[in-house]
Amino acid sequence: MSVVSSLLLLTLVAPAAGQQRDTEALRKEESEDYYKKWLKEDVVYVITDDEKAVFQKLTTSDERESFIEQFWQRRDPDPRTPHNEFREEHYRRIAYANEHFTSGDRGWMTDRGRIYIMHGPPDSIESRPSGGFYRREMSEGGGVTSTYPFERWRYRHIDGIGDDIVLEFVDTTFTDKYQLAVFPWEKDALTQFPGAGKTLAEQSGLTTRADRPGMMPGAGGHGGANPNLWYSRANDVPFARYETFAKIQAPPIVRYPDLKQIVKVNVGYSTIPFEVSES
Repeated sequence: MSVVSSLLLLTLVAPAAGQQRDTEALRKEESEDYYKKWLKEDVVYVITDDEKAVFQKLTTSDERESFIEQFWQRRDPDPRTPHNEFREEHYRRIAYANEHFTSGDRGWMTDRGRIYIMHGPPDSIESRPSGGFYRREMSEGGGVTSTYPFERWRYRHIDGIGDDIVLEFVDTTFTDKYQLAVFPWEKDALTQFPGAGKTLAEQSGLTTRADRPGMMPGAGGHGGANPNLWYSRANDVPFARYETFAKIQAPPIVRYPDLKQIVKVNVGYSTIPFEVSES
């Protein structure tokens, strides 16, 4: 081969090799972005801390793909069907959250979006997008006040949390940025106005605003009992609310913590008919 031919060959091969390296690097970068998005966006609310720790230690695409497959299998409500209903519902919820709860931040990043993705649609929603005049329920202390815009979501039951779960999301900035509240007082727009928006117990002089649950849990009232809680549910006492607030934001229960349990679900028995002849 002549010197000219060799130089020509090098001229053709070198760019091709460089282009191949660039393509491989791009594919690797896209792959890393895909797995990063899956972990930090797609399943950020439903993956457990233990699962996250394991996933972050994986180094190859094959390992990660295997993990993702098992991740969805562990949550499949009916492994006997060809579709994973949990996975399909999960991505439907993300799409719904982005469509209905976006307000500056994308819907899946908001408090309402997070709760919707984790626990699904509530059984009922009370929406007061303008706030304003509000007659408190007796469980909230009664009396009238004015509120910020808020939504009240009710769940009849949530696995691992309990029954009759009531959540409130309050928009204190009037910008559609609803935040999950711990106590019903957080939607009260008159809290900082002395003498305004009193509860029935406050109007009667049995307690003061400072005694409201959450402002000073357990304070005020006759015999140590807070009059603002006389008509409340068991779920409304301060420490129960703190507990619910913490649990509602934890990843939902994994249906099959051990993948071996899936095998048990799929085990079936078939009876083979036979005849017995007498000789």
